[in-house]
Amino acid sequence: MQTPLQTRILEQLRLDLSGDLKSGDRINEAEIAEQLGVSRTPIRRVLQKLQDEGVLAFEPRRGFILRDPSSLLKNGEAETVELLDERVMRDMATGELNAVMSERALMQRYSVPNGVLASTLRRLTRDHLVEPSPGHGWIFADVSPRAMAESYRFRQIIEPAGILADGYEVDLAALKELDDDHARAIEQVHQMDRRRLFELDARFHKLVAQGARTNELVSAIERQNNIRRVSEYLGFIRIERLRQSMTEHRGIMAALFDGNRQVAASLMHIHLQVSRDETFIHMDDDLALLRGGKVRLMGEEDAGYTGDDDM
Repeated sequence: MQTPLQTRILEQLRLDLSGDLKSGDRINEAEIAEQLGVSRTPIRRVLQKLQDEGVLAFEPRRGFILRDPSSLLKNGEAETVELLDERVMRDMATGELNAVMSERALMQRYSVPNGVLASTLRRLTRDHLVEPSPGHGWIFADVSPRAMAESYRFRQIIEPAGILADGYEVDLAALKELDDDHARAIEQVHQMDRRRLFELDARFHKLVAQGARTNELVSAIERQNNIRRVSEYLGFIRIERLRQSMTEHRGIMAALFDGNRQVAASLMHIHLQVSRDETFIHMDDDLALLRGGKVRLMGEEDAGYTGDDDM
């Protein structure tokens, strides 16, 4: 698994390759190190790995030269799109995308080609996190503190009510599988990346809502999950809260297994209230960590990019 630093180095190389570099050109280690503000040691380790993969070659007195640029660009396309998704969500969470943005401005902001940006915008549009402006550009969903508070309030109304709806019947086989996944995640929370943990959380809320057999309710929960994909970028910084949240989920599932919907609904209301309180109590500190680049949704925490990270 790549470290965050290695990912940044590869991303910088791909940006360089999207310019005028061609097969046989020399890779300037010192220039990359200066661009990223790191020593040359981690740069060299990544270049050696790319040499092993046949992307680069090493020549005495010249250093590393580009051998197969298409291979690096092709292998990195999906990763670059995923990284852009993360960067956009981070900027939405920190309030930096609260105005209409043109595609040109977004391409310049994130230093990505139009194809990569288009893929991310399509995905965010599908998830109702961005929409085309009536005039020109793109409008990003409101994930401000006020919007987050309204989202929690809305969920506290509809999710417990869904559990108490007439004819409620949750899929017990799917619930058992989800409960098992929660048990494993609680034990391995420090080894799991935040994207997988979020997906587990979203699966829980969607499955519980599906028991009400109402498509409108499920659609509402899916939309809330999409909004939380951005706003809970903050709450997913705190590992111990993640562990406690999954434990609360298991308590709700246990009540559903027992057929005690009243208890399950009460526990759901409490769970959402605790999550809301935790989010707002720690919001300022979490935003500071996020703005400082200390936390990545898909990887480990990173205290900075000024050391010599290991491969």
